[in-house]
Amino acid sequence: MEYIQKARELGEALLKTPEFTKLKEAEAEIRKDPFAAQAFTEFQEKERNLVASQMFSKVPSEKDSLALLDLKMRLIRQYPAIRNFFVQQQQFERLMATVNLTITTTIYGMPSADQLPLPDELKGLAQQLLNNISGGKELPKMQIPEGFELPENLKNLFNRQ
Repeated sequence: MEYIQKARELGEALLKTPEFTKLKEAEAEIRKDPFAAQAFTEFQEKERNLVASQMFSKVPSEKDSLALLDLKMRLIRQYPAIRNFFVQQQQFERLMATVNLTITTTIYGMPSADQLPLPDELKGLAQQLLNNISGGKELPKMQIPEGFELPENLKNLFNRQ
């Protein structure tokens, strides 16, 4: 299973990225402040509980989701180290999204920005990202089945003005 080995190599390469290094440094910075560390640990525990309930097919209450978001915002305002962690986490998540998109487009083909359900003002940025992913190579184009329609809830999401 060569692909498993390649996945391990990808994981090891991601550990060496500047985004991951900065994320770990930001986490270490939080641990230097006992109050920030305690608050951050409590946030992580509440986040884990919410995710765990989702994994067991429980829909978390809107109240719990909003309470977690409120806690996150309060921590961001109160502790600069926690704010920096979330900024670095977002940078690493962007990297992971690019990796996932690269894998997906390799398997299914490369969409054009016009095939994506995005507002027109974002399509130029999307096309730049797709061009970067292709690495300058012409990849097969993604085939969208004739008559394919987005589900209504997604249509509404992307058609908001």
